[in-house]
Amino acid sequence: MGRTIVVAAALGVLASAGPAHPWVHEGQPAPAFTKNTLAGGPPWSVGPSVSLGTFADKVIVLFLLGCT
Repeated sequence: MGRTIVVAAALGVLASAGPAHPWVHEGQPAPAFTKNTLAGGPPWSVGPSVSLGTFADKVIVLFLLGCT
């Protein structure tokens, strides 16, 4: 019974959420920020930083794994 209420509440929240909109529209330059890449060493080892400016005229999909 409790699980049904939680699932119904979660579905209600999802149904009431509005559509997602992009921050950057087509033709605008990429935001100026850098992100460190993951290295192939111990867990959470940091590799070189990468800037979005190096990927001009390409489609980039960002995924944030954890937040440190």
